[in-house]
Amino acid sequence: MEFDNNTIIAAVGGGILIAILLFCLLKGVMRMLLLAGGIALAAGAWIFFYKNGATFISLVIASPQPWMVHVLAWGVAILIIVVMIHGMRWCANVFTLHRNGGPTGVITTILMCMLMLWVTTIGISYYGDICRIAYYHDLAEAQMGRAEQPQLPFFTRAKEAIRTSGLTAWLERIDPLDNPAQTNLACLVAFGCTLDEPTCMSFYQGQLANRGIPHPYRLLDLFRDPGLRTMVQEKSYVSLLENERLTTFLQFKDSEEYIRKIL
Repeated sequence: MEFDNNTIIAAVGGGILIAILLFCLLKGVMRMLLLAGGIALAAGAWIFFYKNGATFISLVIASPQPWMVHVLAWGVAILIIVVMIHGMRWCANVFTLHRNGGPTGVITTILMCMLMLWVTTIGISYYGDICRIAYYHDLAEAQMGRAEQPQLPFFTRAKEAIRTSGLTAWLERIDPLDNPAQTNLACLVAFGCTLDEPTCMSFYQGQLANRGIPHPYRLLDLFRDPGLRTMVQEKSYVSLLENERLTTFLQFKDSEEYIRKIL
């Protein structure tokens, strides 16, 4: 079943409103879930900055020291937990729906709802990218005759609807996870790694070699990379999207600009 953009946006908005209503009715359960999610997010942030902290610190300090990476990783993790605990206290008061909440309560409620909207749209956008990568893998399987022609996933269409609507297009500018070039490259890799060698070469020569990408043969190196092919085979699309080889590929000359427009 196909949905137009307005229907998709209405469905997403309705889902968010239902989520807020459930939050009002089930505050205790939701607080526990939020706490668990906050701890998981803090742990994930610690791992991320422990591995990549030197890159961020090097933007400010020429020679980052190991202790700086530890301070950054722990600082971000603790900050997330503190913000989450403070947010839960807000939620306990804001979503109780007291009659005498006053202007402060109304303003805080609006801010919290906007925050929930922002986080939800980021989640939809990121999951839509993952579904889009899976779609290109399935598309290659169909081209090889191993599966039926896939349909574009709902969350991918939801992201496109949110990004193209005049009401919500501005959300793209404040999405810290949105990286069209990286997503497009991951889709190409998922497609190319699924094809056999003759079909892959035909795809490369017919649709990629003359698109202006600097040193386009580097795409063949990605398509033939055993590690990337294993990720695609195992459907580890999150790992594929965040893979360092893709990031390195985009850093070469104007590769990011061309890959951003290629799909």
